[in-house]
Amino acid sequence: MKTRFWLLYVLPIFMIILFCAILATGTFLKKPMGTNDRLLESVQKLEKEVQAKKWTEAKTQVDYAMQAWDRIVNRIQFSVERETVYEILSTLARIKGGVVAKDDKGIMAEIYYFYVLWDNLGD
Repeated sequence: MKTRFWLLYVLPIFMIILFCAILATGTFLKKPMGTNDRLLESVQKLEKEVQAKKWTEAKTQVDYAMQAWDRIVNRIQFSVERETVYEILSTLARIKGGVVAKDDKGIMAEIYYFYVLWDNLGD
């Protein structure tokens, strides 16, 4: 009787609470947890370097941003929508292409689109 109570009531309630907790962690998990995953700071630095037309430094920042995103996506993959993950990756790829092409206007448009995606990530 006691085992049946656990299987019918306690375990399902615990699993629902656990899944809700996982789904609600996107906002928390996107924050930096070390020195290798400071994506938002990297994009902000990239914005300044593009405005100053420092293309070598911008390439370094965009490479760091891509690596930081790879670290962050592993943490948040279960708590955010897959489409949002792909949109951010696509935006970073277009920014990287813009840096190679030295297209400051295109990069700035993508950076501001990234900011919107980042602000809504995990909400």
